[in-house]
Amino acid sequence: MTEISRDQPPGFQTVDHPGAQVLSRMEVTPWVRYILESGEELHGVAGADRDVFALEGRAPVYVIPAKLPRNHKGQAATRWAVRRFVRGGRLLPKLLGDRYLRTGTPRPFHEAMVSDAARERGVPTPRVMAAAVYWDGPFYRGDLVTEFVPDAPDLVEALFDTRRKGAGGALERMQALRASGALVRTMASAGLQHRDLNASNILLQWKGTAPQGMILDLDLSRLYPAGTPAALGPMARRLERSLRKWEGHTGLRLSEREWRTLRGAMEE
Repeated sequence: MTEISRDQPPGFQTVDHPGAQVLSRMEVTPWVRYILESGEELHGVAGADRDVFALEGRAPVYVIPAKLPRNHKGQAATRWAVRRFVRGGRLLPKLLGDRYLRTGTPRPFHEAMVSDAARERGVPTPRVMAAAVYWDGPFYRGDLVTEFVPDAPDLVEALFDTRRKGAGGALERMQALRASGALVRTMASAGLQHRDLNASNILLQWKGTAPQGMILDLDLSRLYPAGTPAALGPMARRLERSLRKWEGHTGLRLSEREWRTLRGAMEE
């Protein structure tokens, strides 16, 4: 029985294994098959890689060297980020841990398909390499493998981390807010409705003197048919609530000019 939509992205294939199913790019399939046939899971193997480093979050994101065939000539990133899907909130993580109820399209598959289609429409988001689901009775657990974007702080770090120049550098803060607002506008124009938009889900990759925003965590997102824009207002309000929350956590405040810059970039 397949749980993957028949509309899986071009360039991907389904890898079936007892107790697991993976939506994998063709060039990643040998690595995926090797792990599944060894009785392991992608996230666990990544955590044991001899050249791994971890990004902290709800669960560690393991960054490992890209596992591509030696003769592969694509322009892929040199490292991948391997993430385990983990619930937010207080109650459900205690009850279910990293398990999700087996209904509808599993979150890893949904994110892979939405991400690939959004990239085709010009939305900057890291390229998905593989999406894995491990069946557990009426539940499943899931992993996602994406290309790793180096030297790309999230918006929280750019605005609220006092160890960074950005926490005190007016120009860098304004650039980060302008890039974030432009990203939200691009998402709305492309028909991508991000239902969990917060400051931690926006990466800022500096190219030259200005950053480009990149969006993460599309597992709860909706992509409308081509030519149908998404509502900008709900995403703008979610991002503003997130920034207000971080203001409260850190005591660092955005100035009125900074708020105007963010809102103006979203509305241009």
